[in-house]
Amino acid sequence: MPVHALAHSPLSPSSVRELLAMPGMPPVPDEEFDEYSETELGWEYTDLVCDAVTTRHHHVLWYEGAPLGDPDSTLILTFGEAYPVNPPDPDAYGHDSLVKLIGEWAALPGWVLLEEPAEAECEAVLDRAADVVSAELGPPLRTLRSDDWLGLGPHLMCRIWRMGEHGVVLAPREDGGPYGYLTHLTLTVHPWPADEELPAGDEDCLRLVRDRIIL
Repeated sequence: MPVHALAHSPLSPSSVRELLAMPGMPPVPDEEFDEYSETELGWEYTDLVCDAVTTRHHHVLWYEGAPLGDPDSTLILTFGEAYPVNPPDPDAYGHDSLVKLIGEWAALPGWVLLEEPAEAECEAVLDRAADVVSAELGPPLRTLRSDDWLGLGPHLMCRIWRMGEHGVVLAPREDGGPYGYLTHLTLTVHPWPADEELPAGDEDCLRLVRDRIIL
């Protein structure tokens, strides 16, 4: 599927290490968390994603459960936002609210905007991110092409690692925001029992990614 625009900010080794460390960090009491997250972690609340924060690295973090010290929490770090269009129609796209929203992502510090990028350019963003994650966790257990299970498009590569009793997934996923039309590029940490294997079939594996790992 063609992409009208892609805003993204590269993952750095420190941003990946910080995300991967969160489930094992000491928990912070609820009444102290807002001050701690702001002063110690450099987080700020954002409305780009509901109930999310921007990190010190200016990526957008959404979490379910306590983000620190909770092995059962889900952490979703968004470092890219794509606007897929099918078909690309210059009379219908280019001046609407979704383009404005992509511009808000691109306005974050350290983010860049690619206009009408080829699929290879979008894939390269994930390839570079995969290199950073692999430097921490080794090669992924599984690499497969995403499909409509994860979002409208672009259907980029999905990579899955194991980290103890957590899955770590680098993939595009549907943005549940306005119209559900945009696509996040995300790095997700999610509980994954050590005795649970990935399904053999690609479609079943992507269904697991959607339903269990990415939500």
